[in-house]
Amino acid sequence: MKLLLNEQISGKVAERLREQGRDVIAATAEPALRGLGDPDLFEVAQAQGRALVTYNRADFEAIIREYAEAGSEHHGLVIVHPTRFPSWEFTRLTRALAEFLDTSSRGRSFVVWLQEA
Repeated sequence: MKLLLNEQISGKVAERLREQGRDVIAATAEPALRGLGDPDLFEVAQAQGRALVTYNRADFEAIIREYAEAGSEHHGLVIVHPTRFPSWEFTRLTRALAEFLDTSSRGRSFVVWLQEA
């Protein structure tokens, strides 16, 4: 599974996951993605076959609701709770995302809350 990390998530997390051989990009590290609105960023994730990882539950749940209403599938949404995984705790967030990638056998259009291993 490929991931796209929303702007609130440090590019350090993507770097650490890539060091483990995972296909992860961070919006903060890609000039073309910085500052994109949520719908546009989600579209980029879909075009690249990536699940989107975000702290921004409300906006992205609205986007996937629109997908569902239109009968469209998406590549997934991983919601990160800001209290459970503060943005400055790169190691915990990296570990949890690695565990998710290792154990996930999800199909299309999934929505999950990231859990700690």
